[in-house]
Amino acid sequence: MHHPNAAFLEFHEVTRSLGELSEAHQVMALKRSLLHALERAVQFQGRADTLEGEIDRLKADTSARAREHQAFSVELHRQLTEASRELATTKAEGQEQLRSLRLEVLSMEDQCHALDEICRSLLLTIEQAACSSGDARKPPQEVRISA
Repeated sequence: MHHPNAAFLEFHEVTRSLGELSEAHQVMALKRSLLHALERAVQFQGRADTLEGEIDRLKADTSARAREHQAFSVELHRQLTEASRELATTKAEGQEQLRSLRLEVLSMEDQCHALDEICRSLLLTIEQAACSSGDARKPPQEVRISA
């Protein structure tokens, strides 16, 4: 990178060495120096244009990537929201199904107890009928039913 006063210093160097030359040679030396300065200016301008193009391309790439990331983030958020809703629905359905199964188990237990009572009552009735029908010699046997 050039010093901010580089052009002035270069001009000063060129004009200092001109003092010994004829006017025609001075003009020729100044034209040559001017030509070199213009060539360098064109090179610097080309480099600046190239760098500006590179900056614009990088900005466009950054912007495109930011849009892609934003779209990806929105999609992930949508999927997360959908999965959360589905999870909540599934949990609620599972809880309802569990409650229903528990009620069914309680109902079956009640039915089993009622059936057990009916069976005991029936056995007692059978034993009493057997005892009263003339088989008084034998005492009633105890019958066990497991639930």
